[in-house]
Amino acid sequence: MIAATRSRMFFTMNIALLFILVGMVLSFFIFSFERGNSRGFFAYGQSKERVQMSDAEALKGAVAVQQVFRKIARENMAAVVNISTETVVEVRNPYSDFFGDDFFREFFGGGGGPGPSMKQKQRSLGSGFIVDDDGYMLSNLHVVKNATKITIRLYNESKDYEAKIIGTDESSDLALLKIEGKGRKFPAVKLGDSDEVELGDYAIAIGNPFGLNNTMTTGTVSSKARNDVSMANKFQRFIQIDVPINPGNSGGPLFNIYGEVIGVNSMIFSTSGGNIGIGFAIPINLAKKIMGQLREKGKVTRGWLGVYFQDIDEKLAKSLGVGEDNGVYVSSVIKESPAEKAGMNEGDIITDVDGKAIKRTGDLYGIVTELPVGKTVSVKLIRDGKALSMNVKIAERPEESKLAASSGGNGGGTEASNDRIGITVSDITADIARELRLRPDDKGVVITKVKPRSPAAEAGLQPGDIIRKIDRRAISGVKDYEAAVKEVKKSYLLLVKRGLITAAVNVELDQK
Repeated sequence: MIAATRSRMFFTMNIALLFILVGMVLSFFIFSFERGNSRGFFAYGQSKERVQMSDAEALKGAVAVQQVFRKIARENMAAVVNISTETVVEVRNPYSDFFGDDFFREFFGGGGGPGPSMKQKQRSLGSGFIVDDDGYMLSNLHVVKNATKITIRLYNESKDYEAKIIGTDESSDLALLKIEGKGRKFPAVKLGDSDEVELGDYAIAIGNPFGLNNTMTTGTVSSKARNDVSMANKFQRFIQIDVPINPGNSGGPLFNIYGEVIGVNSMIFSTSGGNIGIGFAIPINLAKKIMGQLREKGKVTRGWLGVYFQDIDEKLAKSLGVGEDNGVYVSSVIKESPAEKAGMNEGDIITDVDGKAIKRTGDLYGIVTELPVGKTVSVKLIRDGKALSMNVKIAERPEESKLAASSGGNGGGTEASNDRIGITVSDITADIARELRLRPDDKGVVITKVKPRSPAAEAGLQPGDIIRKIDRRAISGVKDYEAAVKEVKKSYLLLVKRGLITAAVNVELDQK
């Protein structure tokens, strides 16, 4: 009896539990169905609903985006200008090799002939945009550099304006121009905030690709703070875009979806000369700072330490015995610079400037260039594994062209080869120094040959590179070089100069 009663109770409880579970499952499905767009376990139901969006709803969304694009074009097209420049260049007379210089002097009556070279006018096209109604406009320096005449044409207007250059900045490749309207107020763009740009944002370019005036193209932001585009612009923080831009777009504006300028279209990466979906724009926040200084005093004043430096990657960190991204490596100290006067050396690792931590080259460049000229700041660094601190008085950064001029031996032309490294080097002769435009005080050995597939080739060394140090040992000639590489090692840390750039290169040898 008791057993039968327990059996019935157990059966009743099971039935009750079953009804409860069924009720919970039904409630869960009903709740999920009613929520529709809610997130959760039934994300599949949500995705299914999105996929099944009606044609009318999809069309409505597309039309809304189209209306935004139309509005941006309508409100900004008139402020984007076509820039044409005229430059006088000297070119070699193609006939002088056949007839000789004396022929031209005789034929044209004394010294009045064209001689071995002739002057020609070159014309080029680019873009720009008006930033205020007084006629000030921004463009790239490379669009107007060395121009003897700059002509501006506005959208849907036949009148040409001659522009004058208010100021230029080589480091950022920006130029501020102005046209006079004799009382006219010009259409101008609205400047945005490039710090708010995010990957995936809409990006819209207006410019004159291949001379096709006021062409509008659209795409998205592919990357930001891109500083690995080229050695010439190593410290720029470009906005990378997949917007179709081509030669002629340079200097034109890049807009966001709100119709605000977020960048100045500057460069493309291309294997064919045309667009392949990789373009770069100068952030407008940087351009605004530079434009203000150009408008006020015609040039940009930046702080300067006087060192060439590089990031510490995995190989370099291993050679130096430090962590990656833990400071920047000083590859060269410029003569008579603030850094040299303060006692900074090649091979130092800068970790802090003016109380701000330095992890990568962009940090150092950004901090130093913003420092007031004449300010004395504390610089923390690591030298041979020891922490040091020094005070450096910030100077004004020279123009790039002047830095290049200050950047240039002796020797009897002795050569030496090293098969393990895979290079042949030579003393720096007077001819080599002249050809490579070396300074009189540049010491080292020049690489004359690099063996294919050798450790040197894999490290990126090239003929014409100057080896200045090996494992922190100064190299002044072939004898120093031979002594430094005589010891069999697994790797060598070379300080190499190529053009204006001096960098540390780690060469890992084959272990045989």
